[in-house]
Amino acid sequence: MNGCLMRILVPAVLAASYLFPTHAASQEESFPVLFTNVHVFDGVNEARIENANVLVVDNLIAEVSTEPLVVANAQIIEGGGRTLMPGMHDQHVHLTVFNPLSDGLRQNITPFHLGGVATIRSERILMNGFTTVRDLGGPAKSIARIIDSGMFPGPRIYSSEAFITQTSGHADFRKLNDRHPTLSGQGPSHWVESEMSFIADGPDQIRMAVRENLRRGATQIKIMVSGGVTSEFDPLHSLQYQADEIQMAVKTAEQWGTYVTCHVFTEQAIRNCIDNGAKTVEHIPFLTPEVAEVMVQKQIMFATAVAPVYSVSTEQAEAFYTPASFAKWKTVRDAAANMIEVIQTTPGMIDLYTLGTDLINNWDQTLEQDKKMSDEFKYLLEANFTPFDILRIATSNGARMNRLTGLNNPYQDGPLGVVEVGAYADLLLVDGNPLEDILLLSDPDTNLKIIMKDGVIYKNTLD
Repeated sequence: MNGCLMRILVPAVLAASYLFPTHAASQEESFPVLFTNVHVFDGVNEARIENANVLVVDNLIAEVSTEPLVVANAQIIEGGGRTLMPGMHDQHVHLTVFNPLSDGLRQNITPFHLGGVATIRSERILMNGFTTVRDLGGPAKSIARIIDSGMFPGPRIYSSEAFITQTSGHADFRKLNDRHPTLSGQGPSHWVESEMSFIADGPDQIRMAVRENLRRGATQIKIMVSGGVTSEFDPLHSLQYQADEIQMAVKTAEQWGTYVTCHVFTEQAIRNCIDNGAKTVEHIPFLTPEVAEVMVQKQIMFATAVAPVYSVSTEQAEAFYTPASFAKWKTVRDAAANMIEVIQTTPGMIDLYTLGTDLINNWDQTLEQDKKMSDEFKYLLEANFTPFDILRIATSNGARMNRLTGLNNPYQDGPLGVVEVGAYADLLLVDGNPLEDILLLSDPDTNLKIIMKDGVIYKNTLD
C-alpha cells in the first residue's frame, strides 16, 4: 500500500491566489518574511499582542515584537490590523479511510483511489487553515512523505498507520462472509485487512501489529476498545480488548518512546484504557463526571469529534447508515450534549480538549466533507464554549498532545501551535478577530488571507 501511494501522480488545478512552491525551491530562494501591523493570538493567552511585528526566518519564528523591526532583504507583509495566529490542528482525521459500510466500495475501490483522493484532500485541509493533523487510522505515512518532500501541499501529518482491532471490533471491516485472516489459515481476504486495519487478538498478535505500524512510520498507535457507529458487528456497549492486550500495546509503543490512543465510547471502555496506560482517548460520548475527574488527575488528553454527530440531520443519517448503525448514531447523538456539559463543568478538562473532526465519506464525496471541518467551531460555540477556549482547543492543545510522541515526533525543530520565538512558522492571517467571532474560521476561503506552513506561503489573497 505504501509503495502504491508513493507512485500516484495527482493533477491539480491551482487558483492563481494560491502559491505552492516546492520545499527545494523555498530553500534556494529563502528570504525573511516580516509581518507588520498585526494583532497576535499566540495560541495560549486570551489577550492578543497588539500592534505587533513577527519575523520569520527560514521555517521558524525569529522574533515577535511590538517595536518596529528593520530586516534586510525581507518580504514585508502589511497585516492591516488583522489577526495573526497559529495554524490549526485537527487531531482526528482519516485521510485514506472510506465509508466501510458500502459493499460496492469494498469490492471495487483500490489503494490507488485512496492515495489519489487523500493527496487531494490534504491540499483542501491545508486551505481550511489546518497546518497539522493527526491521522488515526489508515496508511497515511506515504501521504506525509509526499507533503514533507514538497511534492504537493498539505498539512503536517502524525500518522497512526493501520487501525488495530480485535475480531469483531470497530475496525474489523469484513463483510459477513469474508474469511478471518488468522482462523482461516489463508491470510486476509481483502487488502483492507493487510493495509488499512490489523485484526489482532491476544498480546502476541497485538505486539506484532504495533511493531509493524511503527516499522511503517507510525508516530503513535491507535487501538479500538469499544463498539462504534459505522461498524456492523459490534454493539456500542461491547468492551473490546482485555487488560493484558491494552497493556501490551502500551508497553510496545513505550519501547519506541510513544503512546497509545483508544477509540472509546462507554464509561467502562474509557476506564479500561486509562487504567491500562493509554495517554489519550477519542470520542467519549458517554463520559461521566467521575471518569472526567480521573482524566484530569492523570492528564489524559482527548478529541471528541462532534461534527460527524451534528453535521447531518436525522433524515440524512438514516439514509446514510444501515439500520443498525443508524440506531447507534442516534444513541451517540443523544449522549453528546451530556458529554459537553461534563467537559465544561469539570475543572481542567478544557485544558485537555483537542479539536478533531473524524470526517469520512464515500471516496468521491470526501472533498465535500472537508468543507465541514470548520463546523466544529459552530457546534462548540452553540455549546457555550468561548472563542478563546475553542482557539486553544484548535491550536496549542493539539500541539501539546502531539508532543506525546516524544522522539517519534517528526517535527523536532521547534514547538507547533503557538506564535513565539523558536516555534515553527505555521501561521494564519485572519481578516478580523476570531477571539470575538470564532465563526470567521468557518469561512476560510474568504477570511484566511495568508496561510503559511513551515515558513512557506501557500495562500496569499491580500490586495
